[in-house]
Amino acid sequence: MKLSDIRASTVRLAIDIFLRHAYPGASRWRAPVISLDEGESAGDVLPRFDDETESAVGGSTASEGRRACRYVLRLGNSRYPHMKLVLEESILENEYSFAVDTHDDLNVSPESPDYKRWNAVRDHNRRIAEEIEKDWQGEAVPTVADIKELLGQVERITESSRSVLVVDDDPSIRDTLSELLKRAGMRVRTAPHGRAALERVAEEQPDLILMDYQMPEMDGVAACEVLKGNPETKDIPVLLATRSQVDLASLTFADGFLVKPYRQDVLFSLVRKLLA
Repeated sequence: MKLSDIRASTVRLAIDIFLRHAYPGASRWRAPVISLDEGESAGDVLPRFDDETESAVGGSTASEGRRACRYVLRLGNSRYPHMKLVLEESILENEYSFAVDTHDDLNVSPESPDYKRWNAVRDHNRRIAEEIEKDWQGEAVPTVADIKELLGQVERITESSRSVLVVDDDPSIRDTLSELLKRAGMRVRTAPHGRAALERVAEEQPDLILMDYQMPEMDGVAACEVLKGNPETKDIPVLLATRSQVDLASLTFADGFLVKPYRQDVLFSLVRKLLA
């Protein structure tokens, strides 16, 4: 949805739904999160958000072209204070949607005494995020699930039918990327997490893997490490995508890096380079 078409009432609804799931049982919130005038548009409200557009930088591979805009409110939840409500530009220029960033990419070693407790928090955050985004869709709050319907004419990025494996635990993102890449002339397979991705690669090796970083079962970095450690799959280029900053050491296992939200032109530029 265009930013000018998102009203302050939609922003308020998005916030209320977020808080309802993040703090169940709370009948009233302590105070308004931000001041909102019903006559305002989202563009008027954005100065009251934190602007993370400039901070969403993951290295030179992520900085080609204009960065997608990203604005956040750190609302937290009852067990974790850092979860964010996000209003961001989608893969399509000037089309905006709401999202939940669990902001819990901290890499805790399985040997750590806090490993099980940390995974429990991440599972809790993931469930809340899924509930919020499901209710947003039911209340017509724009989410990434709406972007697929807006895909128009897409330029071809390959004349031959090159193949790509799209790996993301969010089905809306997975479906949107799949449709976009198909329209760009590619054969697409999908996987919901790193472990399933390894199974897909064993069945049929793709020409490129577009992999999310944070996923259940096995995250993108761990899956990438396995792929690059196998002589039969080490030469498959992997493009790693994430919503948050990643330790640069993680990039040694990937061939390219994207920070969400990223624009279509940035994605296609990197895909062309990696396929070449």
